[in-house]
Amino acid sequence: MKLFYKVYLFLIVLLILVLGGSGYLSYQREITLFDSDMESDALLIGRALSGLIEHAWKESGPETALTLINDANIKEHQLKVRWVWLEASTEAPYVPQVPLERLDKVAQGKCISLKMNTSEEGAYRFTYVPVDVDERHAGAIELAESQSLRMRYHYDSLLHLVYTTALLLLLTGSLLWYHFQKWIQLPLNRFIDKSRKIGEGDLSPDLPVTGRDEFAHLARTLNSMCEKLHATYQAIHDEHKQRIAALEQLRHNERLATVGRISTGMAHELGTPLNVISGRSKMIRTGELEETEVAECSRIIGEQAERVTRIIRNLLDYARRRLPDRSLQDFEQMVSRVLEMLSSTARKAKVNLDLVKTGQIPQIAVDPMQIQQVLTNLIMNGIQAMNRGGRLVVSLAVEQRCRPGAEQMNKLYLAIRVKDEGEGIEKEDMKHLFEPFFTTKEIGKGTGLGLSIALGIVEEHGGWIDVASEPGQGACFEIFLPVEVDQ
Repeated sequence: MKLFYKVYLFLIVLLILVLGGSGYLSYQREITLFDSDMESDALLIGRALSGLIEHAWKESGPETALTLINDANIKEHQLKVRWVWLEASTEAPYVPQVPLERLDKVAQGKCISLKMNTSEEGAYRFTYVPVDVDERHAGAIELAESQSLRMRYHYDSLLHLVYTTALLLLLTGSLLWYHFQKWIQLPLNRFIDKSRKIGEGDLSPDLPVTGRDEFAHLARTLNSMCEKLHATYQAIHDEHKQRIAALEQLRHNERLATVGRISTGMAHELGTPLNVISGRSKMIRTGELEETEVAECSRIIGEQAERVTRIIRNLLDYARRRLPDRSLQDFEQMVSRVLEMLSSTARKAKVNLDLVKTGQIPQIAVDPMQIQQVLTNLIMNGIQAMNRGGRLVVSLAVEQRCRPGAEQMNKLYLAIRVKDEGEGIEKEDMKHLFEPFFTTKEIGKGTGLGLSIALGIVEEHGGWIDVASEPGQGACFEIFLPVEVDQ
């Protein structure tokens, strides 16, 4: 209803200006006419009396003429009629109430009518009509009419204007309110509700279209927009599903490629316990061992079998394709499992793998298989970068960071750093590092998808990856994962 009040206020101001201006002009015109009528009536009465008084004065004497004037006062309640002499030496009660200097024209035989405030009774209209009764002295009839009637007329006119304006405003406001509710407020409420539904994802074109006015045109436009948005949303949704499926396939392929790269080292890792199992079983079959020695061989065989089972389970878990499934994970244990799985590959490359922890590392809700894939990829890259061997350190720490490109306050992130002592990364390669299919490895040793997939996984978890490297001084990949996942 705020719009209604604005429109109504504008209408009130407009009506007040129009009616006020019109009323003022009408009032001025009527007051002018009223004054003119009063002046005309007073002059008419004065001329009529002047003839009678002049005749009576000449025929019957001054006493009869003054008696006629007194009789006129009795009959006329609005007018006060007096006889006045237009000379400075005149004594009361025949002295004019208007100063003599303003009555020069009357002394010359002309009628005048003017308004003046008296000190005793307020505003009056004084009309003077000359009467020729004495050649030596100038006399006139003075007609005094109170302006109270004019003030009453003035008050009634203003009151009528106020009542008329108030009635028009009331009627106009009522009609405006009714039609505003019917033709503006109801359609606006529909558009507001529809806009809210569109913001919530409801893109159904269900706005009613009636009439041919602007609201009907807007409803048709919104319905058309909803249809196009729904079609676009559906196309984007389908394309998104296809991209997700392709991305999952790429991740799966990269995981299998990684499994293939570590299979050689895994074969050696499995070969050691299998040789122990084979040797101990041959010793038992000879029957030359004592009972305690047989028990010891059985225990060693069981331990090595469990070791083989654990290695194979880790490999299968890593290679198995799964949808993202977050759960609270102990990152120290997760990193330890990845390092253990890659230990044989590292030994072959003469690389020492170390885990460094700073402070208490909290559990974080992540998809363990996806994060394990990221860690495996980065550690394998570090191992392959150290052609002459060296030390690769994986460090864990909780730090307060601000996400790059975001204006939010600092938040707690788990920082996972993988630092190697390899050849480093050239500056021209840094900007292409996370592009799909970009690789600096020899043909057949890398797909160029590992870092791109790793970045996508980390970003899906609300984090990011930074890289610091100088040619010949190794590289450090930093993974930042939020400690508290936004709901």
